[in-house]
Order: sequence, then C-alpha cells, then structure tokens
Amino acid sequence: MPKVFIDTNIFLRTLIKEDKESFKDCFQLLQNIKTNKLKGITSSVVLSETAWTLLSYYKFSKLEVVKALRSIVNLRGLSIVDKFQHEIAISLYEKNSIKFIDALIASNPDIFSKQWTVISYDHDFDKIGIKRMEPSQI
Repeated sequence: MPKVFIDTNIFLRTLIKEDKESFKDCFQLLQNIKTNKLKGITSSVVLSETAWTLLSYYKFSKLEVVKALRSIVNLRGLSIVDKFQHEIAISLYEKNSIKFIDALIASNPDIFSKQWTVISYDHDFDKIGIKRMEPSQI
C-alpha cells in the first residue's frame, strides 16, 4: 500500500471548502486513506500549522479548531509520525527559499529518501527535490 504524507493545505482545503474542485480532490484522498487504499501519515507540525491557520487566518473559534484537529487525529488509516532530522531541516532552510515548516517536513528520513510522497499543493517541496503530488494526481 503506498504511503503518503499529508501536508497542512490538504486538511485546510477539506475544512474550509473555498474551492469546490480542490475540496473534492482532497476529500477523496482522505477517503482513500480511511478505506485503506493509501497509508496516510502526517505530523504534529502539520497539526500545529493547521490549528494556527484556522485560528489566525480563518478566524475559527478555539472550539472549532479543537473539533477540526480531532477529526484529523481520529481519521482511520492516518498515523502521526514525528521523525525529524533538525540539522537537515536547518540546512535545507538555509540553502533554499522555502518555509522552515516545509524544510522540517522534508527532513523526515522517509520523505527525504523519497520512500514517501508528500501530498501537497505547496511547490516548495519541488525546489528541494522532494517527491510531491497533488491530490488529483493520486
């Protein structure tokens, strides 16, 4: 079963529903994880970024953020893995024009070695040679 790392923007697009097409693609991706067609993985840093974005940018209440986070954490088939290599993350951040969170995600040994694909709309991963796909490409 293919293993995919789910980035923040995938969860946000299912929670916010701003764009009908990306919502549909992201929702289907999460359904494929729930039904064990894919092995989904995310991290605490993704949960943190999701909470911060919902609270600060989308002005969700704390209760709404908690509900959203619980829906992610309780998604059947999704694991939370925090195996970061901080020196690699700092080096990637130093040498490239990317966000530190993306460098941190990329430093996971399974992502860095291209064993897992990052599912994201974020092109920063492309700049550093990380295997990335958008939900519609799965």
